[in-house]
Amino acid sequence: MILVGIDVASNKHDIVILNELGIAFKKAFSIKNDLDGYKKLLEQISLAKEFFKDSNVRIGLESTGHYSRNILHFLILEGYDVMFINPLLTNMDRKAASVRKTKTDAIDAEAICMFLIRNQNDFKPYTLSSYHIDELKTLVRLRKSLKSQINSKASMKVLSRYGLLSEFKRARFETLKELIRKSSMGHHGIKEAQMIKELPISSIGIDSSSLAFSIKQTIKRILMLEEQVNHIEKEVIHHVEKSHTTLLSIPGVGYTTGAIILAEIGDIRRFKTDDQLLAYAGLDPSVYQSGNFEGNYKISKRGSSILRWAIYQAAQATVKFDPVLNAYYLKKKYEGKRHCVIIGHVTKKLLRVIRSILKNHSVYSLNTH
Repeated sequence: MILVGIDVASNKHDIVILNELGIAFKKAFSIKNDLDGYKKLLEQISLAKEFFKDSNVRIGLESTGHYSRNILHFLILEGYDVMFINPLLTNMDRKAASVRKTKTDAIDAEAICMFLIRNQNDFKPYTLSSYHIDELKTLVRLRKSLKSQINSKASMKVLSRYGLLSEFKRARFETLKELIRKSSMGHHGIKEAQMIKELPISSIGIDSSSLAFSIKQTIKRILMLEEQVNHIEKEVIHHVEKSHTTLLSIPGVGYTTGAIILAEIGDIRRFKTDDQLLAYAGLDPSVYQSGNFEGNYKISKRGSSILRWAIYQAAQATVKFDPVLNAYYLKKKYEGKRHCVIIGHVTKKLLRVIRSILKNHSVYSLNTH
């Protein structure tokens, strides 16, 4: 077996090629981060195959953000098995490469090779589904960023219609109420219309055409953001479907929450136990210990906040559609538990179900609980 370790950087990549006994094909060498450099790497791998008389090649590179994505996809398209490696996992091999406190690109590349040798039985090549999950991670975080800039639709409708104080004063109560009701999908109406109609009475504001113009321009920008979010959501649906995940079989998990869960968890094999996944989502209990006293408090909230949000949203939907969780919810509600406390317990149950489904690539059923 031939092991290729690639230390990725912005302008160049450093390469070490060994066999499974640790014998080097040649000294560490560098390639430019361009097509010519990639072709040079392919040539060297071909020469290494002849040198070792072996055609079985495994390539490893650390997950260092966007710098590693181009070469990763190039090598996959060339038919090679490539493994994305957490830099923390190669740190031990990096330290073992020298007793001195040194760090060079060649040592880093060799450390990746040594990691591949030590973990031959746990080699997990990057797959097409992994690509779609990586794409989802970029998309769902961009969506979150844009959504945070978008205000209430009802507020925007009111401001776009009534930009001046005098317009608010002239607005008919019934017209205002109906505008708020329709734009908020029935969530708001009479109370908000009354509050808005009372504001001009005590307001010391003056009519400002320039401010009204500024407000309307801002609303146009927000509407543009909403259009971008709609395009992102179409891309999200595309990549969720291409990932062939069975996660959407869970009642209450839709494309948006499913995409976030997939993207944030990534490779489920990283989590050996349910507790590890709970901790990653920040749903594990925080513990306080002093002397002989030890107590559990609220959830730690140390993990991925966007994953935690998605699990919470899915849990609220799942208790409505899943008969087992719905019965559990009603039982706890009857016992006097608050809604947020019950949903907190459901999130933990749901995350265990999610790990089981992703691990076994199974479809959700009542027996999954």
